[in-house]
Amino acid sequence: MSLKLYYRPSFNRTLKHLGYGQRKIVGSILEAVGVYYSSGCSLLEAQKVAPRFFYKQLDKPYYEAGVERNMRVVIRREGEKCIAIIAGDHNQIKRFLARV
Repeated sequence: MSLKLYYRPSFNRTLKHLGYGQRKIVGSILEAVGVYYSSGCSLLEAQKVAPRFFYKQLDKPYYEAGVERNMRVVIRREGEKCIAIIAGDHNQIKRFLARV
């Protein structure tokens, strides 16, 4: 099963509020997520691209991916679709999860 990554408009809106360095980190996260999905969800393959990459389940159907402790991307999985919902720091992710 090959997973595909899509982006919600809400994800693009959250990027507008991030600084250049933060957007660069989000780019690294998305690159590692792409490798993770294309390699059959191999964490080792994704960590070759970004050594500190992590991917963990939050409240179903949400997952969190990151390469730095302070920047993360929330992803919702729907079958073979993986949809990037928001990008932000720990507090932004926590606020998002409290609303859903």
